[in-house]
Amino acid sequence: MKRYVFLVIFAVAAIINILIYWNQHLYYRAKNKVEDSEQKIRILESAKKIYPFNSFVSHELGKLYFDKGIQDLSNVEPRDEYLKKSIANFGHSIRLNPASLYSHFQFAQSLLYMSHLSPTFEADFYDEYKKAALLTGHNTQVFYEVGRILFSRWPSLSPEEKTFTADMLKKIMRKRQRDQLQNIFQIWVISVNDYKTMEKILPEDAGVYRQYARFLGERSLSLQERQKILSRAEALEFERAKGEYRTGLREFQFFRLDQAFKHFRACMQLLNNIRFYQNFAQTQLIDHSEFARLKKSVILNTAKCLIEKRENPDCAMDYLLSYLSLERAPGVVDELVSYLKIRHVVKDDENAALDDLSKLSFRLLLDFKRNRYREIMKVGKRLRQSFLAVPEEAKNDYVRVLQFVGDSFRKVDNMYDAEEFYDKAFEIDPQNLETLLRMQKNYDRLNEEEKIKEVNIKIEKILSPGESTPRKPLMLKGKTLAYTLTLDGRKIRLSLHFQKEKNGRPLLVSVLFNDALAWEGYLEGDRITIPTNTAVGPNQVRITPVNGNASMIKIAYSVE
Repeated sequence: MKRYVFLVIFAVAAIINILIYWNQHLYYRAKNKVEDSEQKIRILESAKKIYPFNSFVSHELGKLYFDKGIQDLSNVEPRDEYLKKSIANFGHSIRLNPASLYSHFQFAQSLLYMSHLSPTFEADFYDEYKKAALLTGHNTQVFYEVGRILFSRWPSLSPEEKTFTADMLKKIMRKRQRDQLQNIFQIWVISVNDYKTMEKILPEDAGVYRQYARFLGERSLSLQERQKILSRAEALEFERAKGEYRTGLREFQFFRLDQAFKHFRACMQLLNNIRFYQNFAQTQLIDHSEFARLKKSVILNTAKCLIEKRENPDCAMDYLLSYLSLERAPGVVDELVSYLKIRHVVKDDENAALDDLSKLSFRLLLDFKRNRYREIMKVGKRLRQSFLAVPEEAKNDYVRVLQFVGDSFRKVDNMYDAEEFYDKAFEIDPQNLETLLRMQKNYDRLNEEEKIKEVNIKIEKILSPGESTPRKPLMLKGKTLAYTLTLDGRKIRLSLHFQKEKNGRPLLVSVLFNDALAWEGYLEGDRITIPTNTAVGPNQVRITPVNGNASMIKIAYSVE
């Protein structure tokens, strides 16, 4: 009896194995060797009848029936029939393999289409999408597709479903994939179009904020929202800049100079990208005084990194000059001078030779910042008694030396000696605007009306004309036109004249002046007028049409 039972069990097992094998054979044959969808369906249906427990067969049938159903949506009866078969097969596949994320996702797709095309059909596609999302990692395409689809149904979602969808979208957005972000923004405009909803969905990420702000600008949406988002992006970048600075200081303390330099440079790049959109968004996310202190500190510490590396102290000079252009406190400069003397960047020798005009110019700058005008005047007296053959490459340094000497005489009200050194600087470089402006102030103190008129004429020849026409008036959407104006440091009213477009949407224009946001808005007429402070010398204007092409026909300015 036992032998017969064993033979029966063996026979049953053999039959089951044969059925499984044949089922698998038909599945792979239909999937890999047959092109015609009808024939694929026939083969897979046969495989399912032979052995109905293969989830892959049901899954593949669900896909085929779904494709058949959406091929001709206008043909109602076969369409609904195919979609119902698709739903049945995906449901069967899930019962056999509940952990199949693709089955849950495509099951949800079938339910979504069916509920949309046949309102009488009741289906809970959200649960299936949620299961698919929970079964996959947030870096997968399925996760993105689920988030995108649910977002497109946002008005019909329950509060709990909206919370789940918002969390998904935040994870998707953190990847910063431009195509995915653009698609989400497009869905938001079509299906939601509510700024508070987008604020809840956006992750705290400066890169995402900037892409969203760009989308708002390009689509001519809320300017207030765009500027608010950009001000938040800059606030996040400012916090990141402070973090880079603190890390740089730690590395510097442990004398890991290369790493410290890297972090200080990263901090500077972040600071240089801040345009202060908060001034237009009427928020105060970045403290201006804190920003100024951080910028001065990071420039100074970058210079110290280069000095400590002892490769070439001169390579730190540009950073030192940038720092001194920002620093106003004589006591702080005193500390810097002590440090530079210890590191032999400057020498404590008043009788040093005049043959290195670059170092002399830098030393006089330090003395001038420390209000040591008498010591600078002594250098001026030595210059009177010396004959210098100044090479061409050193003329700029020599002019700066003469300017410092003249400024020092003017500080102690010795206008005639100041005039002597300004005249020498002018002889060497007649096109130096800073020298001419110094001469103008000096003549004003001396009440030399004729000389003031003469020097004003020379200044006017150097300054940019009050009106000019760009060489290339056409500006493409998103592209920046850079224009340099040579100015004398007075406050001006800058006017940008555009060719007015007919029947076009309002043009959104962003204007930077010396790397700070000076104006941004929609053109109401054909020109923009911007009051702004200027620097002595080159001033850069950067004009960007955000939402379309533009033609700028004239740039003009007038002194206020």
